[in-house]
Amino acid sequence: MSLKLFSSLTVVGLAFSAQNALAWGHRGHHTICEAAVHLVQAKPLKDFLLQKEHVMGHLCNIPDIYWKSLSADTRKHGDAGHFIDVEILGIGIKDVPTDYKAIVEKYTGKENMHKRNSRIQSIPQDFGSNWWRADQFYRLALKDAEEVAMNPAPANSKEEQNDELPFNKHFYSMIVNMGLMGHFVGDNAQPFHTTSDYDGYEANHGGIHSYYEEQTVAFFGPDMTDRIVKKGQTLKGASFMKAKLSVVERMRALAELSNKEVKTVFKLDPMTAPSTYKQEKGISLKSAAKRASAEEGHKKFEKLQIEQMARAAALLASFWDKIYNEAGSPEVKAYRSYKYPFTPDFVMPDYYDTKAEDEKKVK
Repeated sequence: MSLKLFSSLTVVGLAFSAQNALAWGHRGHHTICEAAVHLVQAKPLKDFLLQKEHVMGHLCNIPDIYWKSLSADTRKHGDAGHFIDVEILGIGIKDVPTDYKAIVEKYTGKENMHKRNSRIQSIPQDFGSNWWRADQFYRLALKDAEEVAMNPAPANSKEEQNDELPFNKHFYSMIVNMGLMGHFVGDNAQPFHTTSDYDGYEANHGGIHSYYEEQTVAFFGPDMTDRIVKKGQTLKGASFMKAKLSVVERMRALAELSNKEVKTVFKLDPMTAPSTYKQEKGISLKSAAKRASAEEGHKKFEKLQIEQMARAAALLASFWDKIYNEAGSPEVKAYRSYKYPFTPDFVMPDYYDTKAEDEKKVK
């Protein structure tokens, strides 16, 4: 490979950021949401979701599959919801304000504390918005659940499969938003989605991201869901399970735990040679660390990965329960539609001014 081509590839590689990384890979995200179904406490909702495990697993992957195929302008706003790079603000995770607009107002234009001698141009693109993205889908699902409660189920069997009836329409939307929310809760449990060193190069563990979240996860056996469920059942007293806290506060509590375990992952990482990263004449050159096989890495990581995915599943199930209960425990048995959410429409973030962000690009 020529130096010119190699340099081009490495520049592209460094441009790849936490926004584009797939936390837990497809299997991990699917399994987290599948496990969450079994951790739901409200029996009517759980009984229904047990018949829809495959649907919830599929929905939890949509932001990493279908939405990744959309235009760059759309992806820009979607990708920001997958991570939090708290280091750029120069504060700890526990000190991050829960009001996103307040963060935008306070920190836009301030020094980027992770990349010194540079300014924060965009809070969504530089800092991320994972916790608020999960909250957005929580709010959307709750609104739909309340509409379901206010619109009676079809009384006529000939009408019960009419997808345009208010009951069916809102019920379908509720399930879709609950599933989509699951993706972002899962992201928050993956340590490298809570740090600017998203791929480990600053710690000489370059290439750790995909190795940890996908390559090693592939070696879990068919009992993976069962292990996550059993661990999730023991987490009721965890800091992120406090029902009195808001969605954003609970996501922040989960992120604190995830972020603290970045160093733990590094300690377990079966490297045989560290990664390298340097700048030469304005060109970034990097080489990933050398490691034992993913099968060997799995043996090192599996206990920690089960713990982290169980946290996501337990928190997600708790959010689903809260949506259902706050809406007044609406009827779910009557939903009979065969409509499947193959490619749900992209949902634009509503917690910051997306038009203003787009205008920055134009300028």
